[in-house]
Amino acid sequence: MRILDRCGALTGAAYVVLVMAGNTLSTDNSPGPHPAHPSGGQDIASLHWLAGSTSGQAGVTLELLSFAALALFVGYLCTRVRAGGWLAAAALAGGVIAIAVKLASFAPMLAAYVLRDGISPEMARVLSDMNAAAFVVVWLPTGVFVACAAGAALATRTLGRTLGWGGVVAGTAAVIYGSTASNSVTGPESSSLGERVVGREEGLGDGGRLFQ
Repeated sequence: MRILDRCGALTGAAYVVLVMAGNTLSTDNSPGPHPAHPSGGQDIASLHWLAGSTSGQAGVTLELLSFAALALFVGYLCTRVRAGGWLAAAALAGGVIAIAVKLASFAPMLAAYVLRDGISPEMARVLSDMNAAAFVVVWLPTGVFVACAAGAALATRTLGRTLGWGGVVAGTAAVIYGSTASNSVTGPESSSLGERVVGREEGLGDGGRLFQ
């Protein structure tokens, strides 16, 4: 294998390392409890911690770099299995869409970070839930990428049967999960995004405004 090909293959491992290290630095090291469905006040507190934490900001940087590594890996892998025909093309499409969703999921949290001093807890919760929703949605295109890339690898005999069919099964499971898990994005107490932004007359009141 040529050196360039080895570098392409290593970008897959680099993606895993970068995203795990970045998530640990930017999320797991933050103070306080880490509930599955934090309140808006907890989201704001985490944003203030991130603003004053060098390790937290380094973690965000590593996560963004992981997206670049993933883009390189998708390009490398789809080139390796390009003889797989439409499966290779579908894998490329799934990988590109997954990267786009991951990058788009960063936008709501960036907005919350910039507005952290004036944002209401309700709006912070909405932006956080948008990020969480993207995490669930991304399973679908990621599953398409994995399943189709594994199928193309089987067709071109780039992978053995065990790894190839394992990838097909794992990718299919990810597609099913991404298609059915939307109800798990927020807690049972959550209502529609519109209700959280505008606020109910009884409960949110003035807290439903973007700036207080």
